Amino acid sequence: MDAGLSLTRSNEGSTQWSMPRSIPEAIAEGARSTGSLTVIDKAGTPRRICADEVQATAAAVAAALVGSGVCPGDRVCLAGRTSTDLLFTLFGLWRMGAVPVVLPQVSRGGIQPWVTMAVGRADAVDARMLIVDDELASALAQSTPRSVRTLAEVSAGRAVTNLAMPEPDALGLLQFTSATTGTSKAVQVSHSQIVGNVRALIEPMGIMPGEVYVSWLPLFHDMGIISLASGLAYGMEIVLLPTEAFLRAPGIWMGTVSRFGAVITAGPNSAYGLAARSQQLRPAVLDLSRLVVAIDGAEPVTEDVVQRMSDAFTGSGLRPDVLCPAYGLAESTLVVTASGRGELPRFISPADVCSTGTDGVELPTRRLVSCGRGISGTEVRIIGPAGQSLPEGAVGEVHVLGPWITTGYWQPDGAGPDPGRRSADGALATGDLGFLRDGELFICGRTKDMIIVGGRNLYPEDYEEAAELVTGIVRGNVIAFSLVETERMVIVAEGRGDSTALQSLAVQLRERLQASTEHAPEEVVLVRAGTLPKTSSGKRQRQQCRTQYQNGDLEIIHTLR
Repeated sequence: MDAGLSLTRSNEGSTQWSMPRSIPEAIAEGARSTGSLTVIDKAGTPRRICADEVQATAAAVAAALVGSGVCPGDRVCLAGRTSTDLLFTLFGLWRMGAVPVVLPQVSRGGIQPWVTMAVGRADAVDARMLIVDDELASALAQSTPRSVRTLAEVSAGRAVTNLAMPEPDALGLLQFTSATTGTSKAVQVSHSQIVGNVRALIEPMGIMPGEVYVSWLPLFHDMGIISLASGLAYGMEIVLLPTEAFLRAPGIWMGTVSRFGAVITAGPNSAYGLAARSQQLRPAVLDLSRLVVAIDGAEPVTEDVVQRMSDAFTGSGLRPDVLCPAYGLAESTLVVTASGRGELPRFISPADVCSTGTDGVELPTRRLVSCGRGISGTEVRIIGPAGQSLPEGAVGEVHVLGPWITTGYWQPDGAGPDPGRRSADGALATGDLGFLRDGELFICGRTKDMIIVGGRNLYPEDYEEAAELVTGIVRGNVIAFSLVETERMVIVAEGRGDSTALQSLAVQLRERLQASTEHAPEEVVLVRAGTLPKTSSGKRQRQQCRTQYQNGDLEIIHTLR
């Protein structure tokens, strides 16, 4: 569907925009003059940059890029810590009409695996250039024939030329998927979709231009880069923390929300858990009374995190209705559904769901959270295995239709985009399982991650969530999968303690699962902390974990069969 069409909200009212805009056009509009960008460096010092300066510097960087041989439509890979150099280069690419491809930062695996990933992605999109932090440039230059520049030298450009604005429907981003169940693909996202998607979420919530949004999210993650661009285009005051600052000290997130009086913030469920734990361990004097929306997406929202946030921050003025569960995916720009402002997170038990059972997919055993309703112009359907539409309460595959659905995945050699699995009218098959109730979406799991034991389809999340309640198991670091050939279930977890403690922990873990789930695992495996396979954004890679188990590549400390 054309992202440039006039939109009508799925709830009351209509959108206030009818003409699509490119990112630089939206920032340049007079109504956006209230917007600004504050970048906090690693020493904690903020630098505020007004929208006018963003535009001027972006134009200068764009001219420098043109002088380096980059043309509109060229793909350019970016990598580096959150900094003004990275941001100016990003906005410069958008200003000249090139297509940014933001790469993950170097992970615990070290520089060489990162170089392999970076070269692979640059080859996959046929990148004209790679622009990276100084310390990455020499390693890359030795591994690829493509042009490699540093962020510092590109952002130092000051020559300005007259450049045509990119078209609203021009390609504005290649966003690699998280690859939780397969090979990462580059999703094609247009300028107008980037500008409009988050606006379609926050405008009905009453978020206004000039209000403050705080983010630590990495720019290689769709939630990070799209909220940055669309927020600035909407005229918000954007405050960016370095991602590594949050990872090093999670308490800095809510500390910055308090310091700048943020009205809105966003992050995955696990990040809110880390923030709550940090506040409980090292209480800080905070004022969170101005925060009205905290988007909780990218991961399933859990009741324990909602409760921990309340326990940790109620004394800091955090209202109980601030957390806003949402559902989205890169193939739909970013956001598909979200809860409304001022709504308490809504959890339901499987026993409370009236399921017709017509699709053959059972409900999970754990309580589920509502991810709200579709944002402006978005339609959500639940589809059964024979392609039939399912009634409320029945679990099936989630399909999405609307203006935010992208054209598909980038293909090399000038081929058109691969649209992925779609219905005749263009609705996207997401691969996620869920159901609707009272028009709200509840996500159950991923189709490809389902565990098959004794002919039963079981949800790995049911077992992972139960396992994480065992004291000593690292939250968020449990993976459940089945061995297809034998239909054996295996639980792999990271635990705390010495070898004796871990042996006892494995017994406790299996006893907990025997008591609280439908099927106890045939094997409990405890591995060294920090070794479970995850995506660059921290999502569990269950299929990769199974492969490592089968190949003997897990760093196992103790096994209980």
